[in-house]
Order: sequence, then structure tokens, then C-alpha cells
Amino acid sequence: MSFFVVVDTGADFVKWQDVQRSDAPGSAAADALAGKAIFMEKPCAACHAIRGTEARGIAGPDLTHVGSRRTIGAGLLENTRGSLAAWIADPQTLKPGNNMPNVPLTSDELLRVSAYLESLK
Repeated sequence: MSFFVVVDTGADFVKWQDVQRSDAPGSAAADALAGKAIFMEKPCAACHAIRGTEARGIAGPDLTHVGSRRTIGAGLLENTRGSLAAWIADPQTLKPGNNMPNVPLTSDELLRVSAYLESLK
């Protein structure tokens, strides 16, 4: 697994830590709101947690602040909306053997869910 190490001042670290402990910020953008609804009604919320929402899954990573991460897939991909969509659409092709199943989504649903996840900073 790959990860980045960031060195901050003590005060900056405390600020970052407070944000990370907080609930998901959410977004008022229409596509992100629609994406949140889709995320909650599909199997996504059964496996992933997003603090401040009904998503309480423990099988997959906590996605509360996924939009602020530099990478996804344990360092496999740069964290962009396109990468999020690609991962959601076919995680096994990108990282064979990972525990995320394929969840059938239409292209519109995929765009909206990736917009929602990108907004979680």
C-alpha cells in the first residue's frame, strides 16, 4: 500500500485533525445531492460509512472525507472525479482482488455519485 506523509506544524495538524473528526460537509450542488441519494439507496451505504449520514457500513473504507484524499485505491489512482467514477464502475479491473463488488449504476448515477464523493472534503 502506498501513502503520503505530510508534515505540518502542531497547530496546522490540530486543525486538520479537527476536520477529519467532523461529519461529512456535504454539498448543495444538485449533482452531489442527487449522488448522495443514490449512494444511500444502493449497496454503497451498506459497506461504507460517511459520518453525519445514514451510511454506517464497516466492510469498506470510511468515505467521510474521501474528496480530500490525494489518492484512492490504496495509492493506485490520483483522486479525481474521473478516477472515482472509474473505480466505482469497475474496481476489479483497476485493482484485482479488492473487496469492492461491482455495483451496477447507470452513467448518470455514476456521474452523480462521483460528484457526491468528490464533494466530501
